[in-house]
Amino acid sequence: MTRWRFAFLAGLLGLLPMLLPLTVDGSLPTVSVIPAYFQTSTASVQYSLSAAVLGIALGQLVYGPLSDRFGRKPVLIGGISLYVVTAIGCSMAASIEQLIGLRFLQGFFACSGIIVARAVIRDLFDREAAARLFALMMGIHGIMPTIAPGVSGWVTQEYGWRNVFLVMAGFGVFTVLAVLFGLAESNRTRMANAVQPSVLFRNYRTILRDRGFRSYATCACFMYGALMAYFAGAPVGLIQYLGLTPVQFGVVMAVPMVFYMGSQIAVARIAHGIGMDLMIRIGVILASIAGIGMFAFTALGIINVYTLMGPVVLMLTSFAFITPGTTAGAMSPFAGMAGTASSLLGFIQFLAAATSTAVIGVLNDGTPYPMAAVICVCTVCALTAYLTLVRRLARQASAA
Repeated sequence: MTRWRFAFLAGLLGLLPMLLPLTVDGSLPTVSVIPAYFQTSTASVQYSLSAAVLGIALGQLVYGPLSDRFGRKPVLIGGISLYVVTAIGCSMAASIEQLIGLRFLQGFFACSGIIVARAVIRDLFDREAAARLFALMMGIHGIMPTIAPGVSGWVTQEYGWRNVFLVMAGFGVFTVLAVLFGLAESNRTRMANAVQPSVLFRNYRTILRDRGFRSYATCACFMYGALMAYFAGAPVGLIQYLGLTPVQFGVVMAVPMVFYMGSQIAVARIAHGIGMDLMIRIGVILASIAGIGMFAFTALGIINVYTLMGPVVLMLTSFAFITPGTTAGAMSPFAGMAGTASSLLGFIQFLAAATSTAVIGVLNDGTPYPMAAVICVCTVCALTAYLTLVRRLARQASAA
């Protein structure tokens, strides 16, 4: 594959995961205004975020097997088209209950992009090259969480929260057109029985029995829990507790994402040189320092934009190191059912994320303390999973 084609593919595949941060990050500034509109609590609106993340988790189990059976491109076009419909539905919600249900569906359809994108990479590249393209793809996708809160905050402040979901629908239309005209089908060995329940459960069982998959997936899922704790808790900590406006909130949220994008690009350049195990090791050490630091600042009452967002910068930098390695490591043994492996990995990650956001909603006390506590627990657990599972696996593979 030529360098130009590789860069074009990275750009196109980087577009597909953007639906997730657009759905999650893009809705964060609305958390401060929707409660008054529907005369409900902030916790109820946070549950709508949990519903979206739960939809993302459950949707992950569907699109991989569908793409193994029918091909990557048709599943992408269908999933993103339905995303557009549900985003428009969210803009017309008449109650918080209706919004929660529609957000679940929006998340369910949003995850089609990242699941199929990962399967496309596994179709075309070996493990080390896949890790490099994963890093590039996630670095490009990082543009969306960088700009989404700011754009959403401005739209919320100037035009109202309903128009935020219309912006999401518009981006979905753009993405469908990009896939339609820019992506070639990569699934050349379609599984005729991939969506049969008996075969599907057998395939999931086969994947779960693989020790490597379990090890990498466990490490990754704790990081996704930490990430979603940040997204769920940031509106409370920054807008309600510190008093930032939606636009200021968007600007502050963009700063860590700039570091994340830079880290992803750097990781893509050094991945071949340092190897997956060292990438993950660096990542989990940085993440645990960030989690413990944020919790310490919050517990001591030293709470300001710098003590909250400084650890977040470090955590997102660590995420750039962890995600490519854990994704490539978990999926590499399953060339024949890459879509199914991608689905199961995504389900585990976002189930942890949905649990994390639900915990934030339950513990919500109007302060950043619940966010800091959950991030600390998740990042320390990610370090523990690396030391007890991933590192031991890598050592045994090296000895063999």
